[in-house]
Amino acid sequence: MAYNKTSEERKWNYWKEQEEKKLRELGMEEEKIQKLRQMDREDFLEERRYRGTSG
Repeated sequence: MAYNKTSEERKWNYWKEQEEKKLRELGMEEEKIQKLRQMDREDFLEERRYRGTSG
């Protein structure tokens, strides 16, 4: 099956929104939530590069 970037990005955004909502409910600082988002985004993009070249 081919890697569909749009579909995967949509799933990723939904997952992050749910995760961040829970972290805010638990009292995590917004700065840390944003740092986590940045790190997860970098991981997502790295995975995208890997799948795009190994398909």
